[in-house]
Amino acid sequence: MAFIGIQFLIWSLSGLYMVSMDIHFIHGESLQAQTKQPIALAQVNYSFSNLLSEYPDAIQVELTQLLGKPIYRFVDKNQRKYMLNAQTGAPLPLIDKDRALLIAKHNMRGNNSIASVQLIDDTSTLPSELSTRHLPVWQVVFEHYSSPTFYISQHFGNIVTKRHFFWRMFDWMWRFHIMDYDDGENVANWFLLFIALLSVSAALLGLMLTYQRVFKPSSTGAN
Repeated sequence: MAFIGIQFLIWSLSGLYMVSMDIHFIHGESLQAQTKQPIALAQVNYSFSNLLSEYPDAIQVELTQLLGKPIYRFVDKNQRKYMLNAQTGAPLPLIDKDRALLIAKHNMRGNNSIASVQLIDDTSTLPSELSTRHLPVWQVVFEHYSSPTFYISQHFGNIVTKRHFFWRMFDWMWRFHIMDYDDGENVANWFLLFIALLSVSAALLGLMLTYQRVFKPSSTGAN
């Protein structure tokens, strides 16, 4: 029963942390500066029809900006990724380290210095906080007590996700809450179900004992 009591405490503390934290803050929205400006369509000399003519298999086409310049991002039917200069139609190279640093600084709210930057392009160096579907990415960590981190797509130059200490804490609280200490994705694991049933049984047994100790003696004394 002591174990059940400890688990109730863990559920309470982890639940308290998760409901008390602003989800937008956890997602790192406060880290990213609002740098997006309307696209100057006069600068887009390479039209959508030009793109489809040259890349007939293009899907998920997006006209956006990278460091203030209009670009196209898209994939083809084989999931190959492309990034084009929207002014000339010229293919843009993969994001290198220097460009990743520029993108990170351009999007970071505040003037924090950069602590480290590294390319993550295979699962052997993949941190647990990042999904494999985002690879390859540049990991840019800023100097701050919460270690704010941007993950920047090497193909597209966009920030695919943001992480910081409080997100990492939230992730562990979620794992403790659902009792999945591996990756926190299995909310229907048997361990959680077993402990939940055991906890309900313990609670019902406690109610029965309380009834026996509190109400039964008084009713017996009345007779």
